[in-house]
Amino acid sequence: MLKLIVTFFQFIYFIYVISWFVILIIASFIVTLFLLLLPNRIKDKGMYYNMKIISNLWFILCGIITKNYNREKIDFSKSYIITPNHQSFIDAAIIYTVVPTIFKSLGKKEIEKAPIYGIIYKIVVITVDRSSMMARAASFRKMKKELENGVSIVLFSEGTFSNTIQTELLPFQIGGYSLAILQKVDVLPVLFLDAAKRHHPSKLWKFSPGVNRAVYLPPLSTHAIDKTHANQLKDYAQHYMQACLDFGRKNNPEDVWEFAVNWLNQNKI
Repeated sequence: MLKLIVTFFQFIYFIYVISWFVILIIASFIVTLFLLLLPNRIKDKGMYYNMKIISNLWFILCGIITKNYNREKIDFSKSYIITPNHQSFIDAAIIYTVVPTIFKSLGKKEIEKAPIYGIIYKIVVITVDRSSMMARAASFRKMKKELENGVSIVLFSEGTFSNTIQTELLPFQIGGYSLAILQKVDVLPVLFLDAAKRHHPSKLWKFSPGVNRAVYLPPLSTHAIDKTHANQLKDYAQHYMQACLDFGRKNNPEDVWEFAVNWLNQNKI
């Protein structure tokens, strides 16, 4: 009986969450139509703030409290390849509550087909069709151009997430690390500790309110690395993030930075 009551309230909360999502996306779409009339640089900046307001407001209305750790230690006057771990569909909204400067993210091309949201998606995301080498190369060139313009790139190195809550990171993709080396920009890892708890990856209707923590790690420099070591950098980043993620899940997030610094000192690339 208790399980039925809990399920009932979870479903009611899901309807509430989705209702606000639809309302806010429609509001965002109206702003998007206006921004489409403006020059690209103004449009991109406007869309960043548009999505940032919508994402933060959605979380507040749904009882999700964002907490960012170590963000003040990052020099956001520089551009980065920002690499969060990937746990849930809501990661796409979390990044706008976490990253304080304009960025472009890399995402799946299929989502462009979504009604209304697909138009917004095409503006704020560099889409990639992983089934086509030519399309992947075109996406790579677009990311390169954004970095040259001083815009950070957010990409999920795992490429996807599992249908169950995982303790281990999925194998990283090499593309972002090759690009970081090519452009000589730092890789900036971010850990999302609670995304799968706020929205379970296996059940679309299973949302829950609560704290949503993001933990910045010390960046990885690429200035002394050449393109032949991209695979090595990718593996190093995965081990680095996994070690910090394991520590952060069991300890105070405020202590993760010191742990990360010690890990980097003890594990040279």
